[in-house]
Amino acid sequence: MTLRNSFLAATLLGALAIPVSAETVFKLGAVGSPGTPEVDAALRFAEIVAEQSEGEYRVDVLHSGQAGGEREIAEGLQFGTSDFAILGGIVQNFDPALMIVEWDLLFKNNDHVRAVMNGPIGDDISDRLSQNLGARKIATLMRSPRLLTTNAEVNELADIAGMKVRVPEMPARIALWKALGAQPTPMAFPEVVPALQLGTIDGQENPIGLITSTGIDEAVDYLADTKHLYGFMFLLAAESAWDSIPEEDRAIFTEAAEQAAAYNDELVETSVQDGMAKAGEKMTVTRPDLEAWRAATADVYQQFSDVEGFTDLYTRIVEAGQDY
Repeated sequence: MTLRNSFLAATLLGALAIPVSAETVFKLGAVGSPGTPEVDAALRFAEIVAEQSEGEYRVDVLHSGQAGGEREIAEGLQFGTSDFAILGGIVQNFDPALMIVEWDLLFKNNDHVRAVMNGPIGDDISDRLSQNLGARKIATLMRSPRLLTTNAEVNELADIAGMKVRVPEMPARIALWKALGAQPTPMAFPEVVPALQLGTIDGQENPIGLITSTGIDEAVDYLADTKHLYGFMFLLAAESAWDSIPEEDRAIFTEAAEQAAAYNDELVETSVQDGMAKAGEKMTVTRPDLEAWRAATADVYQQFSDVEGFTDLYTRIVEAGQDY
């Protein structure tokens, strides 16, 4: 055997001796960036999966727009370009009945959300997501609740009568705020602070993080701690990805998702407390009783009774809320 052939043989034997990695790589899409609770929770999810599987599985978190916007990420679950995702209200674009994800005054508190999403109703929602989006819910992550900021003090429902309140351009949100007696005014978010400063609108509603980070807390003097929308997001697994995981290994992902959701919720709670303390230094904070607000909007859901499955989900969630 020539020297060259001996070298090639040795190289081949050496290559054969190197174990082939059994690592399976998944992609998880999220629109936020590190430092936001949901992305930090996604990174924790990936870390736990890697640890518990002893490196057999790896989850690459594509954050900060790497996987596109919410719609692109959602469509990626359908087309196989995303395996996991953290998504919120965009899911209603694929199943209109899931407008309940962003329905004001529906959920009483975070515990109400968790009880619904971790129980039979949540299972039905997961089935709907599977049928209409091609992905299943494996965890629910809380978001900071939405609050009302205005140019006049709000202590009761009558105080918002006639107020021009900026809301997202969504039919249900507009209908709900009309029922409250306000004048809902759809507007792109970048226009909100100037509109508040000029008096084009009287108020807006958003989570405390946006209120304190975008100058809303300087544009108006009053913050009503309404928590009229307890927001949440879904940690989703594409059915194609889920089917590729051996049944005995799926517990690794479900347990990691549960731990990641708990971590997210801790981060959200801390950020809410910090944000409220910061806002309280600049704004007058009130805490209206929302009983009259709920009564005023109790029949709005009937305007959307033609949406398949919506009324059933809505009424069951309201029923579950009687315990909260």
